Amino acid sequence: MPVQLVKRRNIALALLLVQAAPAGAQDLTAGLMACRSHSGAAARLACYDALPLQAAIRRFQGAGSQVTPSFDITAPTLLQFESMDAIMVIYLLDASGEVVQNLHQAGAGTGSFLMAQPGRYRLQINASGGWRISLEAP
Repeated sequence: MPVQLVKRRNIALALLLVQAAPAGAQDLTAGLMACRSHSGAAARLACYDALPLQAAIRRFQGAGSQVTPSFDITAPTLLQFESMDAIMVIYLLDASGEVVQNLHQAGAGTGSFLMAQPGRYRLQINASGGWRISLEAP
């Protein structure tokens, strides 16, 4: 089989694997793990090349009140949030549990906050309904 045909087939396979993954599995970590599983170098590289560049660094989703596990950021990171109900309050907490920023969303809608300082953080979410939060490269 000609090399070009093999490369095209590997690229097509890699694209299908990335696109066929369930929505929750399309974050960067899951995509990297899927690509890592390819035994052929060409297929592995094609899979890495097909990953989205602006993938979320981390995602959280829930309803009501919750405290997320700690997470680290090493560069400015955009915290994007979405409320699906009447009210949502988010406390951005530092490693010692001190409030760094207090964020509010009245009613269903979205908002964002730029986390400029590297460090270890966690989020305390108090909401009357469902919510989604993602950490992304600005």
